[in-house]
Amino acid sequence: MPPELVRQLGEMEELVEEILIRLPPDEPGNLLSASLACKPWRRLLASRGFRRRYRDFHRTPPMLGFLHSWLCTEFVPTTDFRPREPDLLQSRYSVEDCRHGRVLLQYFDRDANMPLLVIWEPVTGSQTVPRCPEMPGTTSAASVLCAADGCRHGDCHFGPTLVVFVNLDEEARAATASVYSSETGNWSSPVTLDVGFAEIEISFTMMPSVLVGDALYFPISRDHNNGILKYDLGESCLSDIHLPWSMGCPIAPILMASDDGRLGLADLYDFNLSLWWREVDPDGVASWAQRRRINLETILPVGDPEVTTELVGSIEGSVIVFAITDLGTYMIDLKSLSLKQLSSELCQQEDITWALFPYLSFYSPPGSGVVAEASHEAGLGDGDA
Repeated sequence: MPPELVRQLGEMEELVEEILIRLPPDEPGNLLSASLACKPWRRLLASRGFRRRYRDFHRTPPMLGFLHSWLCTEFVPTTDFRPREPDLLQSRYSVEDCRHGRVLLQYFDRDANMPLLVIWEPVTGSQTVPRCPEMPGTTSAASVLCAADGCRHGDCHFGPTLVVFVNLDEEARAATASVYSSETGNWSSPVTLDVGFAEIEISFTMMPSVLVGDALYFPISRDHNNGILKYDLGESCLSDIHLPWSMGCPIAPILMASDDGRLGLADLYDFNLSLWWREVDPDGVASWAQRRRINLETILPVGDPEVTTELVGSIEGSVIVFAITDLGTYMIDLKSLSLKQLSSELCQQEDITWALFPYLSFYSPPGSGVVAEASHEAGLGDGDA
């Protein structure tokens, strides 16, 4: 091939890449259409280099959909992405957590007569089924996260995974935690914290945990008061965080994780949202400070004001929260006070509490080694929606 033609083709490929890299990540159908246009584009989009540059260019992975724990667990797409569904029927599993492109499910295996966890990756369809650790307790919570060193968690599929499982044993007045590693296939030796229950009841709330730095935080309820259990991944230890009296008594708070590594708490009462951040001074002393109080009455659409509006989750590394009213489910950016309706079918009903788990990930077109097959008719991914 003449050198001039080689040079022209190279320039053309660079130009095509500069165009494709600007395709919005929250419209993954564009990437699929481009990969089907011709073989050179398919090879380009499938290359590790393009995927890395695409992540670097857009930085923040988009929310492709969300899962919820209302009545039955299901994936609700917010884009044209469709996941590869797990092998279990929706009525059989519950969602425990969602983070770093992974979803943690739990179901009771009647044949084995024990609960099982399922680590599911909606983009790839891969599943890992570790048994729950045998630990005493009356209530439990579990979290999932990527275990790869230095990973930016944009599309870290097929990487090592950790599952943190925490039990509360009211009789023993203790919390116990164990960590599952996909690399070893084993659970770690359990660690225990004497929580000293003086209350009548203590349990995990239905709200999701959050990852801040190298620690996971689980919201708990203490006889109608609220607290937080912290599991430090680096130190492999549990600790108990009490909320100060200055907070009052949050009714149904959610935890948040800021983009600068702070733990936050948001509570909504009568459309007034209180936002608190946990600050650590130079001496390592932590305290809570109320940073904002926002009236959402003029932002959130409400039909019946007698139906309670509640917060049901947040996006880690942001000030985005999710709220549910009698008219639907909404995403609220507390910085810009912008609103987006996610569903008109998932509406608030009395005596039903549920949580929302956002699914964030960059989409990888077929042929990238991440997704094997895809179909235009079924959506992005080769499973049923």
